[in-house]
Amino acid sequence: MRSTGSAGPATGKARDVSVNDAFAPRRGGFTLVELLVVIAIIGILIALLLPAVQAAREAARRMKCCSNMKQIALAMASYESAFGNFPPSRIGCDSHPACTVAEQAGTSAFVLILPQVDQQTLYDLFDFDLGIWVTDQPGNVWLAPTTTHRRALNERPDVYVCPSDDSEPFSQRTDEPTLNFFNLTNFAATGSYATVAGSFGAGRQSDATHEFKYNNDGVFYYRAPTRVVDITDGLTTTMFVGEVVESHLSPSSNIWTKAVRERDCHRSTANPLNTWPGEPYTMSDGMNGAFASRHPGGANFAFGDGHVEFLNENISLFVYRALSTRSNDEIIDLSR
Repeated sequence: MRSTGSAGPATGKARDVSVNDAFAPRRGGFTLVELLVVIAIIGILIALLLPAVQAAREAARRMKCCSNMKQIALAMASYESAFGNFPPSRIGCDSHPACTVAEQAGTSAFVLILPQVDQQTLYDLFDFDLGIWVTDQPGNVWLAPTTTHRRALNERPDVYVCPSDDSEPFSQRTDEPTLNFFNLTNFAATGSYATVAGSFGAGRQSDATHEFKYNNDGVFYYRAPTRVVDITDGLTTTMFVGEVVESHLSPSSNIWTKAVRERDCHRSTANPLNTWPGEPYTMSDGMNGAFASRHPGGANFAFGDGHVEFLNENISLFVYRALSTRSNDEIIDLSR
């Protein structure tokens, strides 16, 4: 008889393979659709988290800016304790036949307080008898600073720079006589802060310009060694230093060592806070550069008692100007 045993094993073998395939675990992996869904979810999470990360970074930068300004305000107070008056916003007068070279220096208050902000070595590089920024009468050409001065003017102390200020580290002005005449580049370092002269702005008329420079109603103006007793409005409600940004109103260079009207580290509240070029409040071309910052919605200001306050850019112009005066006896409500 013919045996059929061979058919059984053959059939069983085929059946065993089929069973193994049915119960074998599936290989891991994502389909294209699943991968696209995951990528979309990650993108949404990043979009949600990015503003929070940016806000946290800006908050940290603003805090560092406040720390800088507090240090500057305390340095002003230390200077007053040592000399009996606050530093003038600028040493000397403008170019004038009666002025000596040193009197025409144009040196800013930020240079004068360098020892009070732990920058004695940098301070020692300046020769105040010679003058840092001086003008020559014929053609009003700026005299070349000495090599030592050039080194000093090239320095940019961290305490004078706001982390949010993305301005160029050196003056980019194309109409700067000193830089052009002597073909100097990357020479005059910029800063982020300016002393508060008061509420008067330099006008087109010479008398208005003179009033801004020599007879302003704030604490810091040309050759004005203001004393504590002169600030009858109170140190807590009188602004000393505010933020500025380069090219806010052209010509503007924000050179921290030089105080020239409204162009560098010497400003007034004639224009509202964060007034940008071309806006209707702009007065007298670039001679009234406003205080401004890269912080959203306003700017930091240091007051006479050392505290720093963030002022909203929509602050009442009356209140804003009143905060910049030293003895006008205004009644100020910061909630306005």
